[in-house]
Amino acid sequence: MFENLNAKRTIREGIDLQALNFVKLSDLTGAIIKVDGFFFTEGRYGEQLVVVGNNYKINMPARAVKQFHQIEEDGQMLKALLEGHCCIKDIAVVNTKNGRSTTVYKLADC
Repeated sequence: MFENLNAKRTIREGIDLQALNFVKLSDLTGAIIKVDGFFFTEGRYGEQLVVVGNNYKINMPARAVKQFHQIEEDGQMLKALLEGHCCIKDIAVVNTKNGRSTTVYKLADC
């Protein structure tokens, strides 16, 4: 009954976060990121997501927060991610209808 109150591990064991630099997802346009984990932070714009992968801490777009909360809550998806089976691909910067740019991506099995 109380197991749901325990913290879940969301970063693969053995990852030294202190040794990794922060980058924006847009800095990795065209790359395929093998996800080693993720964590949430609170910033000036509310809850934010940082993905750990390719030896970086990657600041993700706000819309990714909901996706990774779903992964965190689904034991099977979280286990697969921690075992190295989640990738981020098709990373590109595109213009929106209002003339601003945004970074798009796809989550994939790998």
